Amino acid sequence: MRAGGKRESSRSSYTSRRGVLRAAGAVGLAGLAGCTGFVGGSSDGIEYWTLFSGGDGEVMKSMVNEINDDYDFQINRQRVPWDEHYRRLYTSMVGGNPPDIAVMHSRMMNEYQDNLVSVTDEIGTEPYLTDVAQGGMVDGEQLAVPIDTHPLGLYYNKEIFEEAGLDPEKPPNTPDRFHEAAAAIIENTDYYAFDFPEGEYHAETMWMLLHGRGGKVLTDDYEPAFDTPDGRAVVQEMHDWVHEREWAPVDPTAGWEAWNRGELGMKIEGTWHVTIVREAGFEFGMTKPFVMPGADNPVTIGDSHTLIIPQSEERDRKRLENAIETIRLLSQQFNDRWGRNAGHLPASKAALKSDSLRTSNTWEQTLGVFHDMVNNDQFIRPPATPNVEEYTEAIYQPLDDMRAGNISPDEMIKTAVNGVEQAFNRR
Repeated sequence: MRAGGKRESSRSSYTSRRGVLRAAGAVGLAGLAGCTGFVGGSSDGIEYWTLFSGGDGEVMKSMVNEINDDYDFQINRQRVPWDEHYRRLYTSMVGGNPPDIAVMHSRMMNEYQDNLVSVTDEIGTEPYLTDVAQGGMVDGEQLAVPIDTHPLGLYYNKEIFEEAGLDPEKPPNTPDRFHEAAAAIIENTDYYAFDFPEGEYHAETMWMLLHGRGGKVLTDDYEPAFDTPDGRAVVQEMHDWVHEREWAPVDPTAGWEAWNRGELGMKIEGTWHVTIVREAGFEFGMTKPFVMPGADNPVTIGDSHTLIIPQSEERDRKRLENAIETIRLLSQQFNDRWGRNAGHLPASKAALKSDSLRTSNTWEQTLGVFHDMVNNDQFIRPPATPNVEEYTEAIYQPLDDMRAGNISPDEMIKTAVNGVEQAFNRR
């Protein structure tokens, strides 16, 4: 789940996605099936679409296999590639052939909320962390059930810390400690000090840092809100990581590869990264990503993987009941395993209190810190807005261009403001 290359822009589709789904619902989803040529779920078993790959993909596969072995219904799990998942889900819903269950990030709720089955009475929000469960709520109805939240953290290479003369058991969890560590690594080793994501997680890093200084990305009316002194300070800091202090490489791929070779000091990544960094073979730590000077209320940022049931005229009552039971099992009974083995912070309160999770290596290495941030109001969710993919791209593309050295911080702000305004048709 590493943030990879840029996604192909399709701005015209973003603007109308919710409207098309609403219209499809009004005429009956099956009525538009012939328009798409898409063939959806089979009649044998629950059709479940996921986007998980790598380590968390294998964990989800094992959980589904166990349900298939132990329960009197079958789940047909289909892994849809990350960059195709929402396009295929949208097409299936418009075409009247959606899966019975699909994974959806909570930030996407606004796009799909008019065409989802409510599970308020069958599941409810009480079993889950309050802030995380709210990502699936619309007008008092539970339309999505969380299985996790996956915030950003600051991973660091303890071996490089030792080589740089730093105490590897003193995590760089404040701006001063972070700056001290980065300067020591640059001065005393031959390695880059730091790396951070590109793409959408580049935008989330900016939002995280800006929120810590009391700012925000959007107003309540979806106007760009980051052309401010705090916004400019954050963008300048991110620019200077690369082009003034030279802590991070210009090319994020070079940073990623250096990190995995054990040749880079610190890296901002999400919960999922623990399964990757373990394979890299060096001793690591993970701490709060509180790296921004002047941040009086630093936070991390994390979206949630949720499970949804798209509306379908073809689904009978028994199939719906089995889909709801599958969601309950994955989000509650198996949720501690999702945390232990996939690395994401479970959404289930019971899972978070379980001995199996609290005594795990994952809790000690990462999840204890993530839970502390969520539990102490040091956590925000990306806003669920209309045109979420378009406006996120309007921010991360100029951020990526700034890192590449193609534009200045002022140009980045101007370009992003214009792009966000276009995303919400304000120009």
